[in-house]
Amino acid sequence: MPSGRHRLSSPTFATTRRLVRSPLGISALVVALVVAAAVAVPLGIGALGCGDTRYLRVSATQSLAPMLREAATEFNAGRPSYNGDCVYAQVDEIAPHRIMTALAGGPGADSTITPHVWVPESSAWVELARMSAGGTRGIETDPPSLASSPVVLAAPEGTEGMPDPDETDWTVVLPGERDPYRPLVMVDPNRGVDGMAVMHAVRRHLGTGDEADTAMTDFVRDVQTDSAFGEIDLSAFFTGGARDGTRPAPVIVVPEQAVAAYNANRAGDAPRLRAHYPREGTVSLDYPYVTTTDTPSLRSAAADLYEVLRGDAYRDRLRELGFRDPGGEASGALADLPGITAAAPRVHGDLTGDALLASVTDWNRLSMPTRTLVLADVSADMAGDLDGADGATRMEAARQAALMGLGLFPDATDMGLWLMSEEYGESGREESADMQGLGDAEDGREVTRRQELMEIAQTIDVRGGGSRLYDNILAAYDEVQSVYDEDKINSVILLTAGRDAGSSDLSHGELVAALQDRFDPQRPVSLFIIAFGDQADREELRAVAAATSGSLFVTDDPEEIGDIFLSSISRRLCVPDCDN
Repeated sequence: MPSGRHRLSSPTFATTRRLVRSPLGISALVVALVVAAAVAVPLGIGALGCGDTRYLRVSATQSLAPMLREAATEFNAGRPSYNGDCVYAQVDEIAPHRIMTALAGGPGADSTITPHVWVPESSAWVELARMSAGGTRGIETDPPSLASSPVVLAAPEGTEGMPDPDETDWTVVLPGERDPYRPLVMVDPNRGVDGMAVMHAVRRHLGTGDEADTAMTDFVRDVQTDSAFGEIDLSAFFTGGARDGTRPAPVIVVPEQAVAAYNANRAGDAPRLRAHYPREGTVSLDYPYVTTTDTPSLRSAAADLYEVLRGDAYRDRLRELGFRDPGGEASGALADLPGITAAAPRVHGDLTGDALLASVTDWNRLSMPTRTLVLADVSADMAGDLDGADGATRMEAARQAALMGLGLFPDATDMGLWLMSEEYGESGREESADMQGLGDAEDGREVTRRQELMEIAQTIDVRGGGSRLYDNILAAYDEVQSVYDEDKINSVILLTAGRDAGSSDLSHGELVAALQDRFDPQRPVSLFIIAFGDQADREELRAVAAATSGSLFVTDDPEEIGDIFLSSISRRLCVPDCDN
């Protein structure tokens, strides 16, 4: 199935792509660009006797850029001049998150792409830019809207398991609510407000608390592999012809305009899509026209370009492209398209301020790669039976937990494994595998680190002796902290019977104090403890985990292990300020 990382091709772009596939086309295109950019524009403007030549840089969302280029051509044809300065409008397509970063002056900001006029898909981007101290200057506080389009759920008409269009709730996006199961495709919330809208809707439905965070973790893990990094091209998913049957057709979160454009131009045998409008309300994208410059001549030029766009020709062009009017009214052309409900859907303005940041933060923390060291107890205590597991031993539960964890974490996870027992000598441990990416394979080998660790986990058995629990917890913590990766969530996962029994050099109090001293909220390493059976020293282990904003889970039921892993992953939403 396509990965979701696609762009919506305009008719102009498609024609250009066909042209440049031939050598003659490439040569002609290069010559045209050189002539147009290097000769016609500077000489044409220079011939007017301009005191200075300025370029009005316009950055637009992809779906609007072709129309804005048409408007810029009309604007330039008037040879505009302001106080002796000639101004020439240029339109490009740059992802809104890059423009927001440039305007806000954040890490990685590229000032060379900062526009004088910015037309993102939503004012939410403008608010995110303004919320940064560096982004408040020069950004309009109340930009006018060029058009609107509500965020919808798109699926082929008659899709099994999808409710009627007027009975759809946001709960359809949750993994357990898609019956039969089918992929959900959405834009990464860092790249699109439609993705932010999904995260906001899911959080509003789930609420807050540990159970809600676990459910949110399950949702993010389910959708992140199919998330898109830019505007979604629906025709890339629904190409026509027979599907291979390996995966059912996805449900895709997009602006209504994308559904309208797809249905108007779809291949003859491609399925017709239906837009589903969530009953709880959805976010309406408003395509603001934002002036970001303080230069008087450029501000005047931006205002005049906006007046061109307000003309009837361009308002009609927007309607032809499948957009609604700024107030949400559907044109007759849009209302007549199949798969579209003409009546304005219920929308809300809740996706502002803290809600915007929360949506992006939740996604980033839960989808962020992990760097973890698994510390597995193989001491004599692990040989005992679990009370509620039909004769299963702690060791069998730990083995199952290790295998399940290896299956849950994605290839980008760095994972290592230490085995813990006094029988391993002075250190009380065997450092079986250092931290490497689960998807990596050593040079010349086809076996990945995940496969190597699975082979080790399948053969883990009780070694005997004491655990030297406290000493090894601190050693594992120091190891992860020494190789800290700021681009990943760093942690230690402990699988244990939960008792030191005096075999460590460190006391419990000394371990807690050492962890509290080492824990750095700016570079957090958290300890997640899964203890098997009633013999675990719960209060002592809870204090150890709490010292690192980590968590303790005690179980005698191997069937709970999957939920425990999801709960432990969800704890990254509160680090470094978690309650234990």
